[in-house]
Amino acid sequence: MADDGVLTELLDLHNLRVVHYQLIGSERINLFVEPTYDLAVCPECGQVSGEIHETSEPQMVRDLSILNRRCWLRYAPRRFKCRPCGDTFVERVDWKEAGFSYTVRYEQHVYQRTRGEAIKQVAEDEGLSEEVTQGIFERWAKKRSKRKATHS
Repeated sequence: MADDGVLTELLDLHNLRVVHYQLIGSERINLFVEPTYDLAVCPECGQVSGEIHETSEPQMVRDLSILNRRCWLRYAPRRFKCRPCGDTFVERVDWKEAGFSYTVRYEQHVYQRTRGEAIKQVAEDEGLSEEVTQGIFERWAKKRSKRKATHS
């Protein structure tokens, strides 16, 4: 089932397009996404590479709800080969931090909610454990305090 652009527009993530979707019951949607570009910047030397070395196993990444359904993005990170330095590297994306299974905007959403609501309530509403919700709150509160300290 190819996307006609509507789901890509609704997703509204830089350099990503929806190529397929899957409805899971009445409460979940999985969006199969791929990058709209075939380039990445080597973190070692800063050169742009267009040589894809391999594509990793797809990951499920939680995102903001869409169409009143909890949303997951099915995304396969790519490893690039850098000719100038000979290194291979996993592409970095601005919408997800390495090592986390949530989009940046979803974590920000959870953080904003936890600033005014009980952790337990946010966890229940979002279908997360209290530990995960607390962890998101603490990580983003720490980031926020670091930003304030550097702008003071």
